Amino acid sequence: MCSINGIILKDDEEEPSSCSNDYNYNDIQLPKQLIKGMKILKHRGPDSSGLMFDDEVIYFNDFNELKELNTSQKNNRLGIGHNRLAIVGEANQPIPNENENLWTICNGEIYNYNELKEDLSSHDIYSDTDTEIILHAYEEDIFDELDGDYAYCIYDKDENKIILGRDLFGVKPLYYIDNKKYFAFASEKKALINLLMDINNLSFEDAYNYNISNLKPNSCIVYDLNDNELTKWENIRKITTNYFNKYKNMDYDVCKEELEEALWSSVSKRVNGIDEIGIIYSGGVDSTLIAKMASEYGEVILYVVGIDEKSDDIIWAEKAANDMGLKLRKKIINPKDYENYLLKVAYAIDEIDLMKMAVGIPMFVASEMAKEDGIKVVLSGQGADELFGGYNRYKRIFDENGANGLKEALYNDVMDIYKVNLERDDHCTMANGVELRVPFLDKNVVELGLSIPIEYKLNEKERKIILRDIALKYIPEYIAYRPKKAAQYGSGSEKIIFKVAKNYGYSKKEINKFFDEILFKKLKGMYINK
Repeated sequence: MCSINGIILKDDEEEPSSCSNDYNYNDIQLPKQLIKGMKILKHRGPDSSGLMFDDEVIYFNDFNELKELNTSQKNNRLGIGHNRLAIVGEANQPIPNENENLWTICNGEIYNYNELKEDLSSHDIYSDTDTEIILHAYEEDIFDELDGDYAYCIYDKDENKIILGRDLFGVKPLYYIDNKKYFAFASEKKALINLLMDINNLSFEDAYNYNISNLKPNSCIVYDLNDNELTKWENIRKITTNYFNKYKNMDYDVCKEELEEALWSSVSKRVNGIDEIGIIYSGGVDSTLIAKMASEYGEVILYVVGIDEKSDDIIWAEKAANDMGLKLRKKIINPKDYENYLLKVAYAIDEIDLMKMAVGIPMFVASEMAKEDGIKVVLSGQGADELFGGYNRYKRIFDENGANGLKEALYNDVMDIYKVNLERDDHCTMANGVELRVPFLDKNVVELGLSIPIEYKLNEKERKIILRDIALKYIPEYIAYRPKKAAQYGSGSEKIIFKVAKNYGYSKKEINKFFDEILFKKLKGMYINK
């Protein structure tokens, strides 16, 4: 996994209004601004970096190597940058096709790149990286065949345009700003917040609260460099929710067999070539099933977090790991570290949101442990609850709106999971230079999950029926049927936030006041200093 960012300066000659906040855009130093953004995002790609200014491409390992670069130039119009977390291959980015008329930078993984090489045999595929396949898929118009989690930028020099795209469910993030004088994009908002302060002369408060756009999953943007026009394409690939229509009798055993096979395939492709696999672990059915499946392909290390030894997740995780013979690392967060982790997570996710920060804390700490162990890839059970009706509220929806109403709610939650969960999880793991992969959000698993009848997922007594039934084949029964407990409660992380607020004299009811008066000010210092 990596970071990508870029800036396009528009050639509008209109002068900024004297009463506006606008910077004198004629003085924008594009190289300087691009490199600053890359430095801000360096945690996402610690292994190497590369950038492109118009036609000039530079690869480097350390920003000190750029000391002699003239960053005061004002005649560059286009800049794209990449920080690499090396997992597949050795090639640095930006990477070109064989004719060098196409260049790309990508944050993500293409899981079927070896298979696609056979369909692209007419091309001279010279690198050992999955990223090059994106260029040839673009040339041959076979993007539909890409199987992966990604956010990419393609620079088509012949057509003089930039194409930005994002994977099917939004596992990898991409944000952008489009205003009168420039267009910019980045893997995290913090790089764009910096631009808003530097170029637009916005205060930190205004920049932080600026309406930065989010490229939706399964979408792309085409930016025409000739006329500065931006075109969006949404819902590019269709999601099937009637997969089992090919069967006359869609019985339980058929659904179970198909889903089990799809899960094995999803886990396999996500751990292919990886010897040590980290698991963001809670001792629940979702992460335990993924861990057990992954352990068939390599050494698995489970990472669990709690605020004390009596945290539910710690208790269940230790028992399950011992019974399954899997390696477990745990961390009990010291109260002295509560505020430090709260600040780190709030900075990582670029949001002040109680639930997101509470869920983000154990995710951040677990990936921090993985980094200490030299682990670059971790898996999680994210997405299982949305597919199989794991939350309490799904029972209420079913009671009030019936099977069709619940089916619609599950579909919408899967399509919106990037906003609620995936971007937070990506930022918390990548803050530690660790890539998160989510097997339940494989296209085949999602299409199967959304097609399975509601009665196989939920009834008056149980939720996630079919998934627990599959899990029972591989993991202890007490985990397969362990009731759902949200991460912020199972780890106790929500208590961390309330404890920090209490230390400053704020009660639970005053938590938003604490966010406004204390947390936001401390965050401001972190953004300014970085």
